[in-house]
Amino acid sequence: MSKDLQNKAQFREKLRNTFRLIIMNDETLEEMQSYRISLLNIYTLLSIILVVLSLLIISFIIFTPVKRFIPGYGDVNANPQFLELKANIDLLEEEIDNQELYINGLTNLLDGVEEDKGGNLAGNVSSSEKKNSSVQETPINSSNLLDELFFINPVNGTVSDGFMIDKKHFGVDILAPKNTPIKSIMDGVILNSDWSLETGNTISIQHPNNIISVYKHNSVLLKETGSLVKAGEAIAIIGNTGTLSDGPHLHFELWYNGKPENPEEYFSF
Repeated sequence: MSKDLQNKAQFREKLRNTFRLIIMNDETLEEMQSYRISLLNIYTLLSIILVVLSLLIISFIIFTPVKRFIPGYGDVNANPQFLELKANIDLLEEEIDNQELYINGLTNLLDGVEEDKGGNLAGNVSSSEKKNSSVQETPINSSNLLDELFFINPVNGTVSDGFMIDKKHFGVDILAPKNTPIKSIMDGVILNSDWSLETGNTISIQHPNNIISVYKHNSVLLKETGSLVKAGEAIAIIGNTGTLSDGPHLHFELWYNGKPENPEEYFSF
């Protein structure tokens, strides 16, 4: 034990031993400068240099983007760029889903229109051929589903013209005061929001379960194609636009699986 203490004392003694570092002119051997140093001073100086370098390296890693390349450093969810990219991806996925819903609804709507046009073209076909034709002149019985759903009235008013499928009047005309807002009957996506010569400002909405609602002759359209709407949300203002309109009213149509349904069976205007 005493030997160990003696060795430690000798080591500390060596650390305190001083040395002189002399800088001389090589040609004249003139002493230019001299320094007194010890092993303890050298050790202290090296320790300070190592601590300073460590602090500089740690600061460089913490306060620069270099830390992103260190495996396991921090949580990637806290990275602002990652969060921004994730939000953009979620938005793109939502837009893709809405676009698919829009395309499916538009396909159903066009299929129903083509079949109705087929009924008009069948006027020159004999009655026996009409009976065998696949074109249906009456809407399918969808009450089992539609009766279970809750609809919001697009507008409250007086029905001036009812649903007459034999006359190709696939909806109802509802009279209401000027500037009355038209509401969406269910949640959905705007299939079409545009103007045409015959129907004026027209808007159609794709709803769940292959249900489509159509609103014609509006004075103003409040939603654009592809917009998401909630049940009861204002989508247009009642009007008198289009050549087929002879006064302020709403022409409202309800389609299910590409077939027109009588709105008065499911709405109390």
